[in-house]
Amino acid sequence: MPNTGVFCRFHQFGGHDTESCVALRNIIEGLIREGKLDKYVHNLPPNPHQRQINMISTISGGPTMAGTSNNSIKHYVRSTYAHQVFSTEQGRLPKTQKTGWDSITFCEEEERGVILPHDDPIIIRADISNFDVGRILVDTGSSVSVMFADAFNELQVPSHLLDRSVTPLVSFSGDVVQPIGSIHLPISIGAAPQRKTITTPFLIIDCPTAYNFILGRPAMAQMKVFISTHMLLLKFPTPHGTGTVRGDQLGARSCYASVVKSTNRQHRGEALAVTQALAPPRAGTERPEDPRKESATQQAEPVEDLELVTLHENIPDRQVRIGTSLSQELRSDLVAFLRLNSEVFAWSYNDMPGISPDVISIG
Repeated sequence: MPNTGVFCRFHQFGGHDTESCVALRNIIEGLIREGKLDKYVHNLPPNPHQRQINMISTISGGPTMAGTSNNSIKHYVRSTYAHQVFSTEQGRLPKTQKTGWDSITFCEEEERGVILPHDDPIIIRADISNFDVGRILVDTGSSVSVMFADAFNELQVPSHLLDRSVTPLVSFSGDVVQPIGSIHLPISIGAAPQRKTITTPFLIIDCPTAYNFILGRPAMAQMKVFISTHMLLLKFPTPHGTGTVRGDQLGARSCYASVVKSTNRQHRGEALAVTQALAPPRAGTERPEDPRKESATQQAEPVEDLELVTLHENIPDRQVRIGTSLSQELRSDLVAFLRLNSEVFAWSYNDMPGISPDVISIG
C-alpha cells in the first residue's frame, strides 16, 4: 500500500486516519447502544430495554488458518480489519473467482422425516480413510476437526504417521487438552454423483465420549457446507449439482443417552460405529445375524435363599418358594395362607379357562 501520510491506530496501517475510520465508528456506536460505554458518554437518555450481554467462548486452538505464532495470529486478525476498510469505505468488494455452482436453498418439504420439535445435534455418517464411520458430530463452534482415540484405533492408521508437534486444544470451559497428535485423512460425504471428498487434518484426543469424530469449521468451510439445524440437513455444491446429507436423529438421541447414563452400565464399544467399507458379499454367501447375540434383559433375582413349600399333601408337585429369613411365626402364617388359597394358582392349562391351548408355549 502506498504511503498516504495518514495512519489508522485501530487497523494498524495507513490508508486513512483513525478519526475517519468507518469500521471503528460502527463498533463504538454498537458498544454505546449496548450500554458498555456509559461512563464515557454523557447526556444519554436511559434505555429501558438495555440488558447485560455476557460472552461465552467456543472451543479453539489446534492447527488453523491463523497459525500458531503470535505474529501469524495478529496478521490473521488484521486481514479482517483490512477487508472491512476496503469493502465499507471504498464501496467495493475484493474480486473472487466464480465457482459456477447453483444456488443452495432449503424448503419446507425437506422437514419430512424429522421429528419436530427437536433440539438434537447434527450427527452424520461419512467415509473416512476407506471406513464407513458413524456418530460424527457437526460442530460449527470447533476450530478444528477431532478424532477420538477409540475411533483412531479402529481405523488402524500406523502411529508413525502422526504429527505429534501440535498445540493444545482449549475447550469452551477453558480447560487445556493436549492431543495425542494430528493426521491428514480423506473424508467423503454425500452419495455419488453429488459427493464431495477433501483431505483435512484431525486432532486425536483421548477422552471418554459418545462420538467418534467432531467435524469442525475448517473442514465444513473447505467443503462449502450449508447447514439447517432445524431440518438436520447439510447441503454442499458439487460439479454434478447440490449434494445433501441428512443428520441421524435417532443416532443423536442415542449419543445423548450414552453420555448421561451411568458409566458402570456403559459398554466400551458402545460409542463406536466404525466399519470398514468392504465389497458387498456375493448373493447367498452372507450369514444372517443371530438374534441370540443381543444382550438379554437383566432379570430380577431374590435377595435371599428360598425354600420349597408343598401346598397340597395329595398333590406333591404343587409347590411354591418362600424366603428363608422369615420368623417361625410369620412363616407358619404365610404357609397356612398359601395352602388355604392354593386353588387361586394356575397349576395347568386346565386352570386357565377361556385361553386357547394354541397360545401355550411349554419351555
